[in-house]
Amino acid sequence: MSLLEFERAHWAAGRHFMAGVDEAGRGPLAGPVVAAAVILPCGRRRLRALDGLTDSKQLTAAQRAAFVPVIQRTALAFGVGLATAPVIDEINILQATFLSMRRALRCLEGSFAISCDGVLVDGNRRIPDLIAPQWTIIKGDSLSLSIAAASVLAKEFRDALMIRLDATYPGYGFAQHKGYPTVSHRAAIQRLGPCVQHRMTFGGVRPAD
Repeated sequence: MSLLEFERAHWAAGRHFMAGVDEAGRGPLAGPVVAAAVILPCGRRRLRALDGLTDSKQLTAAQRAAFVPVIQRTALAFGVGLATAPVIDEINILQATFLSMRRALRCLEGSFAISCDGVLVDGNRRIPDLIAPQWTIIKGDSLSLSIAAASVLAKEFRDALMIRLDATYPGYGFAQHKGYPTVSHRAAIQRLGPCVQHRMTFGGVRPAD
C-alpha cells in the first residue's frame, strides 16, 4: 500500500491542507508526551525527498535525525505541542495526549498561517474539540506519509528534550532511556526517589500502597 493512499483520497476531494498527527511518549515514566502535526504538499513529485520515510519506530536514530530537516523543508507547515508530567498526572495520559495534539495543530496554524481542512490521526481515537474534520487510522504511522512525518518530528523533539533534562536531573539516565521504564530507570527511581519530571500517577513511580 502506498503511504499516500489516504492523502490522495483527500486531495482528490479538494482537501489540500490535510494534517497528519502523531505522538511520542505515552508509555514513559518521566517527561512530557509530545505530538507533532505535519501538512505535506499535494503530489508525489513534490514528496520525492521523503522516499524511505515511514513509522519512526522502524527507523534508526540516525535515519530519524536525517529526516527532520527534510520534513521541515518539504512540509507546507508543521507544529509541535506537548503536555508535561504534572499535566499528565492531573488529567491522565489519554487527555494529555489529546491536549498535546491540539497544541501541535494550533502551533502549525499559528506559525504558518494555514488552516488545515482535515486531520489524519494515528490510532483509533478522535481528538476531542477539533473544528476540522478528522479521520483515525490504526497504525497510521506506517500507512500515511503525513502521519509518519509527524511521528518522526514528535519522536526527535521528545528525545532531544529528554537529553536536555538529563543535564538538569542527573542520575536517572534520561539521555539513555528517554524516561521509559527500563530496569536502570526503575532502579534510579528506587535509589534517588522521583523528580518533578516523573509521572507520579504511573506504576513504577507511584509509591506502593
